[in-house]
Amino acid sequence: MSYDGERVSLRAIEPDDLDRYLVWVNDPEVTRWLALRYPIGREGERQILERLTRANGYGDAAFAVEDRATGEHLGTISLFDAKPESRVAELGIFLGAKDRWGEGFGYDALVTLLRFGFWEMNLRRIELSVLDGNTRAKALYERVGFKEAGRRPGHWYKRGAALDDFLMSISREAFETQHGAPARIVLPGREA
Repeated sequence: MSYDGERVSLRAIEPDDLDRYLVWVNDPEVTRWLALRYPIGREGERQILERLTRANGYGDAAFAVEDRATGEHLGTISLFDAKPESRVAELGIFLGAKDRWGEGFGYDALVTLLRFGFWEMNLRRIELSVLDGNTRAKALYERVGFKEAGRRPGHWYKRGAALDDFLMSISREAFETQHGAPARIVLPGREA
């Protein structure tokens, strides 16, 4: 099963993805704005992928991002720490196929995952954090509809500097205003 956007498919992460992830998570250009700071070996990355694939459910849902036209694996996107009491989850994304950066796959992956989170998981808000200086990502999140909700001064230490962390969020209502609402399901024998 996959969830399709205009240009991407979100599918389960598979063991065959391991070699690509190993390259991506050990590339300083790919991980520049991620919380990753230590090298990851094959066994460590295998365990991470195993945990991600085994844990898919309401609390944590991780997907591989693929180019629909070519089937090329581009990266990962996930919702994690979802709480049924608050109906809020955090979002994480990284596109490791850096030769495909700037082609619009991140935008489509975000919109597709937000539809999944709001319309399949019944979330009411989705949050993320982005490091100060990651202007491309922050602009992308704002284009999708995320708004800045706070700032944690000096929250991350990366490459010799304390960096602020922007907290951003989007509500289901704001998302649907910008991107449209789902078609309503009408059950047989009920009013349309």
